[in-house]
Parts: sequence; structure tokens; C-alpha cells
Amino acid sequence: MKLFFEKVKHHRYGLLLLITLLVVGISFFTRLFLFISSDGIHELSIPTILGVFFMGFFFDLINATYFIIPVLLYLWLCPERIFNKRWHRYVLNFILFFFTFLLIFNSFSEWFFWEEFTTRFNFIAVDYLVYTTEVIGNIRQSYPIEWYIAGALGCSVFIAYRFRSWTTH
Repeated sequence: MKLFFEKVKHHRYGLLLLITLLVVGISFFTRLFLFISSDGIHELSIPTILGVFFMGFFFDLINATYFIIPVLLYLWLCPERIFNKRWHRYVLNFILFFFTFLLIFNSFSEWFFWEEFTTRFNFIAVDYLVYTTEVIGNIRQSYPIEWYIAGALGCSVFIAYRFRSWTTH
């Protein structure tokens, strides 16, 4: 397995696998933490719990396609002469950082939404989009959002730094 990852990470499209693994991994841990913090956990059977996580994995793979399609298009359309430049790996590192930040920030957001409404994003979240100014004001009054953004940025920098070898070729 390690040999497989060594081959893939230096491939032009290896970043796509890494982003997919990050989407699935971060989503899994978000689902796990929300599941553990829910009240009715003791009422569920093992097959039901496995079904929840299996369906979640399936939806995470679908979600991963939304993340990797823009990266795929970029990698596909990027000429070889630009792709092989030394500075280009910084572009790839930024792409990795950006998508990781989005995933982690979304995970934080889901956690606080869960704490508030005991549900994952739903129609209430759509109201948040419609009444953005009021909602952002309420969120800034209720939570130290700057610290959470700093935490998401820190985690994203760490992950991008840790997996920087996936962006070298």
C-alpha cells in the first residue's frame, strides 16, 4: 500500500487522490463526533450505525467529486512547461491549503450548527444564507469566530505542510 501511495503522490494527478482522502477523512471524523455527541446513540443497533457510516462514506465520495473537478480541470489544462516549473508547486500547495481550509471550516461550522439545532445543515442553513448580515452579526456576538478561523487556518497550514511532498514532481 505504501508503494502505491509513493507512486501516486508524484503523479501529475496525485493531488486529486489526496484531496479525496481529505474530504472523506475530515467528513468521517465530523460525522463521528456529531454521532458521539447525539443523544439517541444508545437506541441504535449496530447494523443501523454501520449503515449510517456507509451511506455517509458514499455521500462523501460524491462530495469529493465537487472538490476535485476544479483541480482536475486545472491540472489537465496546465501546460507541461508551467507544471514542471519550481514555483508551480507553491500553486499546488496553495490549492491543497485552500481546499483543506474549506473542509475544516465547514467541519467547525457543522459542529456549531449541530450544537445549536441538533441537526446537520438543512433549511435553517438556507435561511442563514438569505439573512447573511443578521446571521453573521449573531454568530460574531455568540462565538469567538476569529479564534475558530485561526484554528482552521493553523490546521490547514499543518496539513498542507505535512503533505507538501504530494505537490512536488
